[in-house]
This record gives sequence, C-alpha cells and structure tokens, in this order.
Amino acid sequence: MEPVALYLRVSSEEQDLAGQERDLRNYAESRGWKITKVYQEKVSARGLISRGEYEQLLKDSRNPNRGWNNLLVWSLDRWSREERFTRAIATVEDLESNGIKFHSLKEPMIDSSEDGAPNMGRDLLRAILPVIATFESRRKAERVRVAMREIRDGRRATRSGKPVGRPLKITPEKVAQILALHQQGLSWTQVSMRVGLPKGTCAAVGSTHPKKTPPSRNPPI
Repeated sequence: MEPVALYLRVSSEEQDLAGQERDLRNYAESRGWKITKVYQEKVSARGLISRGEYEQLLKDSRNPNRGWNNLLVWSLDRWSREERFTRAIATVEDLESNGIKFHSLKEPMIDSSEDGAPNMGRDLLRAILPVIATFESRRKAERVRVAMREIRDGRRATRSGKPVGRPLKITPEKVAQILALHQQGLSWTQVSMRVGLPKGTCAAVGSTHPKKTPPSRNPPI
C-alpha cells in the first residue's frame, strides 16, 4: 500500500475540517493508499490561520525518512495561499523534487504524473491563464467605462446613490433646474440623477422653495 499524507486547511470558522478529512480518507481508501500522517490547520479565535502545520509538512518533505510518498489535498487553494497559479504550482513542484507525488481531490488535472513525465494539463493551464487574465482585465475595464458613462449621463445611479466626483456647488441655476424637474413630476431620486446632486440635497432645495400653487381662475365671490 502506498503511504500518503493528508493536508487539510479551512479559511473560516464556519468551515469544518471533518468534512474535508472524511472525503480525503474515502478517496485514499479507493486508491488503496495507507494514511500515515495528517496535517491540519484551522482558523484561530482571532480569525488568523497558523501555517505551522504547513511549515512542518515542508520540513518533513525534505526528510527521506518521512514515512509517506504521496500528499493528498482538497484543492490547490486549500494547499497554497499564493494568489498566482504559477506560484502555487511552484510549491507543488518543490514537493515533487523531493520525490513526493501531489494529488488534488478537486483538480486531478494538476496531479503529479505516475511515471514522472511532465504534466500536460498543468502546462496547458500555465499557457492559457495569462490569456484569460488579460481578457478578464479588458472586459472589466470596458464594463467600468460603460457604467461611468451611464452614471454621468444620468441613466444609472451609483451604488451609494451619490454622484461621482467632488460635490457640486448649488448654484442658482441648479436650484432652478431642481425645482423645474420636480414640478414636472419627477421624483427626488430622478431629479438627483439628472442634476448630479445627492437626493437629500435636492429634497432640501425643494423644502426651502415650496411649490407654488397656481392662482384660481374663479374670482372670489
């Protein structure tokens, strides 16, 4: 039976290590592996995750008498806290240089090959991820430009409801515009979007300039 170590890590107090361990143990059993070591880390009461077990695992990986040749994790993001895929994979390859085969329960395409040959799936991800990142960055920038244009044109409100940029000075022209729009039947939210001032400011202008009631056409008796 191939000896295997498990590495478990959770990123919040709501997550449970037991669920990860149960699934990893079931998978190891299906492969006919013998679990000889379990490394596990959980968030502290202060919301911090110690990497002591991770550091111990790396130390043990350099020991030829460690007692295991396979490492099984839940997923790559549970193993590595690196933000970039290439850096996370580099930590996997460091293990492989010490004769350890890496296995991810959720991402078998990045597993160490059985015969020591290069991992084609891993190389493919390395090749396409920069393209995906560039595409997503450009799409995000495009969405931001469209949203800003719609906000400036008054067709869309900001998330906070406040106009973009520095507060505008309320000029007599702005006051007249606010009153005219409100008299047309627009709500204060609609007026706010049209004039580029906060809704509360527009309502305050309206309260200090009460709507004039047109004179009655019928003369008093």
